[in-house]
Amino acid sequence: MKNNSNTYLSRNLKQSKHFYCISYFEGEYEWIYKLDQTKYIVYNKSDKDLPEGIKSIKLKNVGYNLFSYLEFIIKNYENLPDSIIFCKNNIFDRHINKNLFAKLIKRNIFTSLQEKNYLSNSFVSLRISDQGFSEINTSWYKYNYDRLFFADYNDFYKYIFNSSEIPIFLKFAPGGNYLLKKENILLRSKSFYQNLKLFISHSQYSCESHFLERSLETIWTSSLEINTKMSKRLTQEELNKIKKKCAIKKSKENKILEKILQTIIIKIGELYYKILKINLV
Repeated sequence: MKNNSNTYLSRNLKQSKHFYCISYFEGEYEWIYKLDQTKYIVYNKSDKDLPEGIKSIKLKNVGYNLFSYLEFIIKNYENLPDSIIFCKNNIFDRHINKNLFAKLIKRNIFTSLQEKNYLSNSFVSLRISDQGFSEINTSWYKYNYDRLFFADYNDFYKYIFNSSEIPIFLKFAPGGNYLLKKENILLRSKSFYQNLKLFISHSQYSCESHFLERSLETIWTSSLEINTKMSKRLTQEELNKIKKKCAIKKSKENKILEKILQTIIIKIGELYYKILKINLV
């Protein structure tokens, strides 16, 4: 079965018409050899060199794989390929199995590259109509990562989008692996992406990267307008204001109380979800 999966993947990679922007840090890269060298670039964020047979560019190790994507978008904004696959080198089987990946890369429309059953039986991830991943918006992860510009997801969302409505659930592909048309990217200005890159570049483990990961589908597919501030390069004065606001908000946080409230919300939600599922059967 494994050999069949590898054969199917190899054939579809060789025949693929997409351009591949691959972010490398560690793990396997052998599958990349199956791609036409004119149709991919690997951004190497590790401290070692990749083999000469793999076309790669060294990149500083900040902002997870999303920094690689933004680097590519900004550098190629005026001359983007018609379709692009943004993914990690170690996408298998952490985010998607080889068979499903091989099947999805035959498509030519916006596609989240993820398993369909990813935490689908939890209230934290609702089982929505397209079987994609949808996470409750609590910024539950924010204390685990470095925050410089935004204290939580809601602050990030309200700053990059022109919206006062805060989403309750966030639809995204865990890991940030996508197939895009260039039109998806061109929904937003080059300056918008430059500002995003700045937000996530302050640390290898920037929390703003996690905020951005949860915003990518909205950025690339929604009709939401961006905040006018994001339509041009942010000034140092504006950046200092954002950082100051973030620092003040962080100083007033009560981690223990937040965790208790989040636990209560999730427990109540799980109970409601179980009742809802029974009534839908």
